[in-house]
Amino acid sequence: MAQKDEKLQFLGLGSMVEIDHMDALADTLYMIVARAVGKDGDGKTILRYQVAPHPQGGSAKQADDIITLAESSITKVVHEGYHDEKDEVFLSKMITGMENAIKNMSSNPKKEKNVTLKKEPEKIEVPLPPKVEDEKELLKKDPFYKFRS
Repeated sequence: MAQKDEKLQFLGLGSMVEIDHMDALADTLYMIVARAVGKDGDGKTILRYQVAPHPQGGSAKQADDIITLAESSITKVVHEGYHDEKDEVFLSKMITGMENAIKNMSSNPKKEKNVTLKKEPEKIEVPLPPKVEDEKELLKKDPFYKFRS
């Protein structure tokens, strides 16, 4: 886990951890399945993780048991998963992307967010029923016209 003076470094995917989180299942180890970065209340960059319970994992049936948490909620690393230089590059890109997004938001405070407008549904023209006088003529020509529409 990162200290203030220490360079930020993700735990490897697959790391097994104990967590202190209100949604945690009792007596359960969790496996890191996803990683992200964020800012805390003081503006400090923090590491964030998604963890899935062991042994169930991140299956669709267990989706409600997957927890997103800050690194500070990890109380113990039981087993560290694989990591290499690609993890460092990944983390660096995530931090740069986050910082650029923050700069863009703060430099354009009045700029509206990209909003995708829903396309209006196509208008379908529905023919009006014939006038009564026209109906008599239609009945003479085709007594079953009402059933053909």
